[in-house]
Amino acid sequence: MKPQQAIPYRPLGLVKNLVEGLGFTISHCYEELVFIEHNAFLLRMEETGEKVSLFFNDESDTDKRPGIAEAIQQEGKKQQLEITQAGTYKMKANESDGTIAIEFVDSLQ
Repeated sequence: MKPQQAIPYRPLGLVKNLVEGLGFTISHCYEELVFIEHNAFLLRMEETGEKVSLFFNDESDTDKRPGIAEAIQQEGKKQQLEITQAGTYKMKANESDGTIAIEFVDSLQ
């Protein structure tokens, strides 16, 4: 991407390039959320196109988080994205309707 080009609102193409460039696979996208295969982390596209938040699954390996975060932030810079490590999330199944609820926790655990 050329420096003069504006980053689009919800830049899914750039996020996809970033994720796949690191060897990860996107399993699902829903509105502003990008779920990564095996649910170790997810990315949330924020209100301005260049800002993306990184959340780790609260059940993910805490020892691997710093390396993953560093790699994502460095690759994000190449895509002109500002990746911020924002916290963790929990996934809970809603058995009554078969959906999944996601609870975001702002601070890293």
